[in-house]
Amino acid sequence: MFSDSIICKLGTELLTTFLSIVILKIYFGIFFKRSKGSFFGITTWLIYFMWQMLIGKGNAFPAYVNVAISIILVCGICISAYTGGILQKIVFSALINVIWMLAEFLVGYIFIMCGIYYTVPQFWGSILSKLLTLLLLFGLKKFFKSENMRDISNNYNLIFLLIPIGSMYVVYNIFMLSIDLNNQKYIKESLTSSVIVLLINFIIFKLYLSLSKEKELQKYNTVYEQQLELCNQHMREKETVMMDFRNARHDLKQHFIVLMEMLDNKENESATNYLRKLISMDTFSNIGISRTDNIVVDSLINAKYSIALKLKIKFECDIHIPMQLPFRSADISILLGNILDNAIEASMQIEEEKRYIKYFMKYEVNTLIITVINAFNGDIIRNRDGKIITNKGDPWNHGIGLESVKKVADRYHGSVVIETKSENFKIKIILCDIQKKLQTTS
Repeated sequence: MFSDSIICKLGTELLTTFLSIVILKIYFGIFFKRSKGSFFGITTWLIYFMWQMLIGKGNAFPAYVNVAISIILVCGICISAYTGGILQKIVFSALINVIWMLAEFLVGYIFIMCGIYYTVPQFWGSILSKLLTLLLLFGLKKFFKSENMRDISNNYNLIFLLIPIGSMYVVYNIFMLSIDLNNQKYIKESLTSSVIVLLINFIIFKLYLSLSKEKELQKYNTVYEQQLELCNQHMREKETVMMDFRNARHDLKQHFIVLMEMLDNKENESATNYLRKLISMDTFSNIGISRTDNIVVDSLINAKYSIALKLKIKFECDIHIPMQLPFRSADISILLGNILDNAIEASMQIEEEKRYIKYFMKYEVNTLIITVINAFNGDIIRNRDGKIITNKGDPWNHGIGLESVKKVADRYHGSVVIETKSENFKIKIILCDIQKKLQTTS
């Protein structure tokens, strides 16, 4: 009998602990993506498992200490096992704890209204509160199933964090006060207050989502403005290149007239010397380096090549593409404009004799491969997710170029690979024409 009771008690503790872990997995799965397994992530899950087992046995800690430890452990799980901003994870960890606590208080109110002291049916109280929490999470999951939760600024995260923490404090004191008064009227009013607080915390999810969408829209508008400016800049650069062509053609005509005069006057040696000087001149060197007959690629590469020459940047390219590419011209413009602008800006931060850009472009087997290698000062700034960000003074309005490049690559089922070695920066972009690949293989 004694061993049976121990087994039964252990089974109930394992059941409640299992439900607690399921609740966290479902909840965090709604808003975050799982990160790759790590030792720290597994360790936090194990510690949380042992903590739940300890609570099931009934520890001697005060309630507020239990709540604080639970919040810390849940934050640890979210930070170590899921992707996203740290403050965002802390906010959502606090929210699940307040929902969980409110569910326990609601079950406690029901027991009290039925004439049962809330601490007596500990097992059933724990089971019912977890089942109620699961029910609320399924509703939350259905409501947010197609939403993409984005992180917002730290200031907003801190403001949102105050609401669940304040809710836990207020609801706990209301519950304990109504228990001490032991009045059915106050208990019913406290129950109503708890439900209202629960609804307020559910509204937080909607507010957070709306604010994150607004911030993302602002960012997209910033990207759009930058791309418009990029297109305008390309047009200006193209006009400059066309003017260079026109001037070169005009100069060439004048040189031909001089040569014809020399040849008519039988001044062959003078004509030969004049032609040698003409060949050694840099008059035609900035006309263009890309001659693929692809208008978008040639205009962009030649425009950037012209700028690089003026800035004393050594520019080399090796391009093998057809006249027509199966990708939108606007997307190619975004790719080339951003990566070459970044390469030029990076080159300008080092000594003149070390500046260089190497550009490679190849299209084969329905795949476009673009590689740019350039010199840079070796300083790379990354955010908390490991993404490269700008080192300019205004990170909100700058540093979106690489993100735009990655979005284009994703659109064509491609990839962006960045490698940095001391003073060498390399970016490789792959775009795939999936439809043509399918037609080729079928």
